[in-house]
Amino acid sequence: MKSVWIIQAETNIHVGNENTSSVGLVDKEIQRNVLTDIPCINASSLKGAMNEYATSEAKLSPAERVAIFGVDKKDEIVETQKGGCLFFDAYLLLLPVQDDNNLYKLVTSRKTLEQYIELLNLMGIDLSYNDLITSLKKCDSHFDGQEGAGKSIIDFEAFKELCSNEELPIVARNCLIGSGNLWYEQVLPQKSVFGTILIAPSSVEVSRKEKDGRDPDPEKAKYKTMSVSVQNIDKTITKTFDKRIVQIGANATIGYGYCQFIKIKEV
Repeated sequence: MKSVWIIQAETNIHVGNENTSSVGLVDKEIQRNVLTDIPCINASSLKGAMNEYATSEAKLSPAERVAIFGVDKKDEIVETQKGGCLFFDAYLLLLPVQDDNNLYKLVTSRKTLEQYIELLNLMGIDLSYNDLITSLKKCDSHFDGQEGAGKSIIDFEAFKELCSNEELPIVARNCLIGSGNLWYEQVLPQKSVFGTILIAPSSVEVSRKEKDGRDPDPEKAKYKTMSVSVQNIDKTITKTFDKRIVQIGANATIGYGYCQFIKIKEV
């Protein structure tokens, strides 16, 4: 299964870039596409957030979780194994800006959308520019899909400027004890919209180590390797994430990063 997903932030979102340090006003910057400098969510951050949701909220079985995401340190009795699903970066497609008539409107550039479509096509997913426009309009009516002055599709340089450090919101994190600020961090505002791709097989063989029940002493029982075939991985992913709210990035306890996942196409 190859699927196209829209991710809309329902609250402000901060997915921090730990590889950079700033000497300016912003102490903690967000992740950005190294080619375009447009904000994004790195695939590793996205995978980690989805893995956490699948484990704690969706309650997937250990075998299902390993089949999708692979083994992590929590799986003490599972053999080392990579997950069967391929995760891609989530690219910012729509950015909310204030609007006198409709509270806010979602803006983008044609170049931004075409770059995303180009990636889809390279991955064997046939999605036209007009189809993407239609899907984004269904996602949020504050995107009109039209080009020109006062419309949602603006010049790329103008869109890039809106995504710059000077334009994005900066939030002061206050010290809980005493006075003063701990740091200033950059956020993407609620209603920001990302696009990503997931590629998953229909089934995955998962290797597990289980205790040999024939040993009379359970504490000293030896492990044996078992192979389990996990079926319908593609359907499990859709059931687990489509129309669900997943927390991505930092500051979950203060309501940051709660995003809705919407699958718009599958091939």
